[in-house]
Amino acid sequence: MGNAVINDETDTIGMYSYFGNHALISDDLAQKILKSCDFSPNATSQSDECNQAADDAGKDTSYINIYNIYGPLCPHEGTTARPGKPSLVDFDPCSDYYVYAYLNRPDVQEAMHANVTKLTHDWQPCSDIISNWSDSPSTIIPLLQEFMENGLRACNFSGDTDGRVPFTSTQYSINKMKLQVKTKWHPWFVKGEVGGYTQVYKGDLTFATVRGAGHQVPSFQPLRALSLVKHFLGGTPLPDTTRY
Repeated sequence: MGNAVINDETDTIGMYSYFGNHALISDDLAQKILKSCDFSPNATSQSDECNQAADDAGKDTSYINIYNIYGPLCPHEGTTARPGKPSLVDFDPCSDYYVYAYLNRPDVQEAMHANVTKLTHDWQPCSDIISNWSDSPSTIIPLLQEFMENGLRACNFSGDTDGRVPFTSTQYSINKMKLQVKTKWHPWFVKGEVGGYTQVYKGDLTFATVRGAGHQVPSFQPLRALSLVKHFLGGTPLPDTTRY
């Protein structure tokens, strides 16, 4: 699971902690949010102080791509006559516009046997068409525990430049499970470079960061993402030497 929402309470706390630790908001504002807001799933309302602090944090982070905090923004909306050259090294921040345009072409949808009912709205990466989504649980920790109890391996990985569901959120959520450490925190490598950092817990749960990756890890770091998936599917530990 990549940069996945696991447990609403700890995920949200981890997001604001990440904002403060990465200088996206002031330390004072981060502490105000953590002290004045109730992140429990039973909370029905928030204090005025919490709402104001959260609004301030939203303004401070509105000028960057929160899904890739160090990445560039797309300089224009829509497509251009000549799209950027595809690259495995430099992620194109305008790629969403080209994906949107491509997947809404009638000939593409026909070839994919998609939109056969001729919907009145466009395909979008993120859509507000469903305005009342009520079947999302506040936590999937019980599912992870069930996987481990039945001998299924699990891996939670996080691009370390994602501010929307950052690695701190995943760490806090895993910590809530109170698992024993099997293999302590260490770097893992790809092509002689640090691909990220990892820790393995008893019960066969691996947590790994992917260095330099945003929310959609394969888009930002395809080689490191491929290595991560290959080792998981192969049932082998992430390489901890520079020989890889």
